Amino acid sequence: MRLLANRPAVLSVLLSVPLSAWSEPLKPDPWLSSDKVAHFGVSAGLAGAGYAGGAFLFESPEARWLTGAGLALGVGVAKEFFDAGRGSIFSWKDLTWDVLGTATGLTLAWAVERLLVQRSGAGAGAAVGPVREPALREGGAGLPARMRFTLAVSPGGRGHPQGGPGNGRTVPVVLFLMGGW
Repeated sequence: MRLLANRPAVLSVLLSVPLSAWSEPLKPDPWLSSDKVAHFGVSAGLAGAGYAGGAFLFESPEARWLTGAGLALGVGVAKEFFDAGRGSIFSWKDLTWDVLGTATGLTLAWAVERLLVQRSGAGAGAAVGPVREPALREGGAGLPARMRFTLAVSPGGRGHPQGGPGNGRTVPVVLFLMGGW
């Protein structure tokens, strides 16, 4: 009977017992750390790779964006669930950096595609946009018929490495796919 009279005291003790069982304090999760740089870099690389893969698979620009975003964010969310399952925490800060990296990777991939895809004539009344051809031609290596890749290195930085003067319109494009867990 006396126990029932002290019900608030008993409840407060019983409710505080599970809190005292938590013996290890949570590790701090800062916004800026090497882990966040890795999340950003890996997400940017995966988003760019997914966008490039989507460009080979789909004609629709939206499908390319969704392929890149799905790949990068899918891996990021899976990593956070993996961390939560092995005793760490599901870090919303890591996921935020994954989203920022995904947006950056998609933007860079889109910009590179705009630089590399040949455009149709931009005269009066001409439709402006990428000229896309079926990737597989007769015995082709997956490249459109008018397109061929040339890998050329020019140590001096002048002229064309294969002897010709070049057209002066080539722009070096470098993609950095960095990061790692």
